[in-house]
Amino acid sequence: MSLKLINDCIFIADTHFNEKNTIFYTFLQELKAKRLLCKQLILMGDMFDFLTFQTKYFIKKNQKAIDLLNDLSKDIEIIYFEGNHDYNLKKIFPLIKIYERQAQPVLAEYKNKSISLSHGDMYVDNFYNIYCSVIRNKTLLALLNILDINDVLSKKIYTSLMAKSICRKIPNFKEIIQKKIDCYDTSIVIEGHYHQGDFITYDKTFYVNIPSLLCSNEYVILNDTFKKITLRTKI
Repeated sequence: MSLKLINDCIFIADTHFNEKNTIFYTFLQELKAKRLLCKQLILMGDMFDFLTFQTKYFIKKNQKAIDLLNDLSKDIEIIYFEGNHDYNLKKIFPLIKIYERQAQPVLAEYKNKSISLSHGDMYVDNFYNIYCSVIRNKTLLALLNILDINDVLSKKIYTSLMAKSICRKIPNFKEIIQKKIDCYDTSIVIEGHYHQGDFITYDKTFYVNIPSLLCSNEYVILNDTFKKITLRTKI
């Protein structure tokens, strides 16, 4: 059964939440305070700079956003497409519909239109696919967590992630998507991952790249058409 998208559903992507990048938490606070109304929220992946069930250090680092997201999921339908920074999430978010990478792209329907949704790191080379399988291996992650004495490894990963700059324009972005757009067989394709926020028409396919909320302060609402909205807060 395909996913049913409703009017005024909200898409957000690539917020890379950490102690420095807190706009995702601000967005969730807006939902909690009902200054932003939403019945269906689609998270397109990389919402956390790093999060997986097996790494307890990062669960603690992200706890306040995890708790607020779980609280919101009691009243809002939340759909979460795992990304390359956040995976093995089902035990962290019990009320949220989680789509792991191997289940993507997901077929959705909206007003008799067919839509494919994925985080965006699909249809890449085999080496990347192997890499994705390795980093998601639950046994390996659990072992690394045991061996991570005093969180030395986790702290190194955290420091490295905090130093990264992820907001940049990709000059040949249209050509990059052109190479994989035929892998989808729907009239509309929605992805995150790239942080570009571009809407592009390829022959009969309309491609939507959900902007990075972190980079552009924008999310997307679907109501007949896709519309980018700037997040404005009173917090």
